[in-house]
Amino acid sequence: MTWPEYLALILSLAFGFGSTAWFIQHFDLYRNNFQGKRIPVAAGLAFVLGGEFFYGAEWLIQGLHTSLAAVYFLVTLGFGGLGLLDDVTGDRSVGGFRGHFQKLRRGTLTTGAAKALGGGVLSLTAGFLITMPHPWGYGLVAALLIALSANTLNLLDLRPGRCLFGFFVGVGVIFFLLLGQHSLLSGLMLWAAAAFALILLPLDSGGAAMLGDTGSNALGAVLGVAGAIYFPLGWQMVLVAVLVLFQLWCERYSLSRVIENTPWLRFIDRKLGVR
Repeated sequence: MTWPEYLALILSLAFGFGSTAWFIQHFDLYRNNFQGKRIPVAAGLAFVLGGEFFYGAEWLIQGLHTSLAAVYFLVTLGFGGLGLLDDVTGDRSVGGFRGHFQKLRRGTLTTGAAKALGGGVLSLTAGFLITMPHPWGYGLVAALLIALSANTLNLLDLRPGRCLFGFFVGVGVIFFLLLGQHSLLSGLMLWAAAAFALILLPLDSGGAAMLGDTGSNALGAVLGVAGAIYFPLGWQMVLVAVLVLFQLWCERYSLSRVIENTPWLRFIDRKLGVR
């Protein structure tokens, strides 16, 4: 990292968390959590705002025409914005893809359906930007990985600590992949997101604030972008298949109920955050 990049990261952290604290207070962005406590929602906005600052700075530092920072900028803004819309105005009585698209077929566009459709467009755009000039199939696989990663972290964000645990598992895999290739610095965009996640971790796991769809979608999309950049096509296809199966499973079963009814999963889950 160069000194302008260090400076950009420090300023982005200050801007992200400072502005989010102001937004939460000014717009009364609070909601009851699973324990019935009224806490800030959309604390993940700190990453969206701060991440945009950092990725925008990197875009300028690395060059407007060549930098992958533009892709990170796009997905952070897009997925974070769609998540914020859902956090602020979303109908919590509708759940799962099936529920949202049933409403859409009846002529009602829910924020969940808007998030799915908008996320699909964003993922396709990012996927093809990452994989150019490879054949279109590469871009499609990358797009699926980005969209599924965003929704997977969103599905995990039902209890404190679960979403960030999933995020750090993904970050850890990419870290060791790049370590083995002696190219850790190439993962700077992802490490910046991890810095925001580390600061958010005690707030989220302690039940003091919710990441919201704002944070879970943006962090998941960024993780998907990193996967699309660093994983070989074969690995990406395996990950896409696994994540599709997970989405389908979650449409049918309650993740929280399965965790509660499985002793070893319940033991791990208790270590992730307050219950």
